[in-house]
Amino acid sequence: MRRGDADTATHEAIFRSPLGLALGLHLVGGLWVAGFAYRAAALIGAALIIVAFGVVGHSASRGLLTSVTVLLHVTTAAWWFGGLWVLLFASWRPLSDLAPLVTRFSRQAVWIIGVLLTVAPATAVLLLEFRFDPALAYQQGLLTKIGLTAVLLTLAGFNKLILMPRLVAGNGSRIWLRSTIAAEILLFAGVMGTTAYLVTYRSPHDAADAAHVHPDEIAVSGPICIVQPWAPAMPGGARTGAGYMVIVNNQPVADRLVAASSPWAEHVSLHASINDGNIARMRELAALRVPAGGRTTMKPGVYHLMFTGLYAPFVAGDVVPLTLVFERAGKVAVTLNVRPIGGYVDDHNH
Repeated sequence: MRRGDADTATHEAIFRSPLGLALGLHLVGGLWVAGFAYRAAALIGAALIIVAFGVVGHSASRGLLTSVTVLLHVTTAAWWFGGLWVLLFASWRPLSDLAPLVTRFSRQAVWIIGVLLTVAPATAVLLLEFRFDPALAYQQGLLTKIGLTAVLLTLAGFNKLILMPRLVAGNGSRIWLRSTIAAEILLFAGVMGTTAYLVTYRSPHDAADAAHVHPDEIAVSGPICIVQPWAPAMPGGARTGAGYMVIVNNQPVADRLVAASSPWAEHVSLHASINDGNIARMRELAALRVPAGGRTTMKPGVYHLMFTGLYAPFVAGDVVPLTLVFERAGKVAVTLNVRPIGGYVDDHNH
């Protein structure tokens, strides 16, 4: 890749992508909060930071509704977490200052936590498209969050129903309240750590296909999942090659494969195999459709990618880098595993 191409790709990733927009919102929001600290105007910066969570990541790939539920989820969780810190620091102040604050927090928490417990399951259901398999890593992470949240709610209920009324009535309980609030903050940290792990290393988009992936397959996380990408080895000196795979579309709308490229070849094109009488022919395609929530299989005799002008023949054991371009999902990087001639088995039909 030429240096200019790399610079252009970098600039597009920073300034023209959802990730760049999210980073910009975080930066502007953070500077705004710092500039208006302890003033009501700081809420504008906080709002920008929260909006950033809805424009990138798993939520954004599932549409506007999921983005809205994520924004509500983050907003209510931030209020709850921030309120706990306020109460913890206030627990060292005189009871005349602490009691009104505890009463106000308790009254607001009923509504805030109610919204949180509504939008959090809704977000999970939308991301998983109403499917749940506890054997999958993403769902296991969700179960961990549910367990931590259940303990958190138990402590919150104990504080509201038992400790806070005693405190307001002047019956002590300050040390117990301080301890349970600290425990809630630690549980919150566990929930946020689990969330960070899921959004960084796991994807709900693989849920539809994860149960069908074999140990020797390579999958790409995201709206488009590429399963079992491979290419047959070629006789020495050949200038053309073929590539095959299963394309899984985890998006709620159909997508199309519109282009492909590889540094191993001058050109990569998409072809369909057709029978003209008793003669097998190939027809070049402008695009290949992948249905919403479905898959399209590229295999011998059906569809394939044709590599022309190869710089080196495919040899068994090689890995061939490939970039697929989809109409909606954009670019997806793939690595084809080169197998010996005749070494392909269509696992998905067995």
